[in-house]
Amino acid sequence: MASDRYSSFKELQRHETLDKDYTLALCDAGSRVTIIAPHGGKIETRTSDLARRIAGDNYNFYCFEGIKDEDNACLHITSHRFDEPGAVDLVSRSRVVVAVHACTGTAGLVHIGGLNKSLGRMIANELQNRAINVSFDHPRFQGTNPDNICNRGATGIGVQLEVTRDLRDDLQKINSIALAVRSALMNNPAARGGELNPRPP
Repeated sequence: MASDRYSSFKELQRHETLDKDYTLALCDAGSRVTIIAPHGGKIETRTSDLARRIAGDNYNFYCFEGIKDEDNACLHITSHRFDEPGAVDLVSRSRVVVAVHACTGTAGLVHIGGLNKSLGRMIANELQNRAINVSFDHPRFQGTNPDNICNRGATGIGVQLEVTRDLRDDLQKINSIALAVRSALMNNPAARGGELNPRPP
């Protein structure tokens, strides 16, 4: 996989223009839950749509979206370097963070990563109940770096979802994934208002 062109948002900002090359979408609903798509728009297609469907009207939402006519891949900042200030601020004030990403392939899989293993398992169960296959094993999609934007919330643990292309191309599957994640969040104590999950050692 090619290296990112930009190693930080500040560097990207020097070369790319807001509302011409990229746009930022942020909705602070006052929730303890934030759903993010750090590679949205034309960078990783349909991740913005899925993140918005998960957030609905009651969870916070953030999306960094590529809107260039071509070469949107150059706007990709890897998750452990993603430091756009609006995203960092919103995530840091959130107890539960779920990041939505895209990966290639037609295996009909959602690869689940991140340091919030409990919520990850809850999401996996809800996905499997809706006939969506899951994987925890892909070496590239572990999301365990503590600097990964999904792990930079108030608890230091979050969930990363990598969704294969065939699922993202199917509107019914997108709806099923969104409903599954929302169901898991509704049953998660930290999302409902229970105790914070402890930061992992």
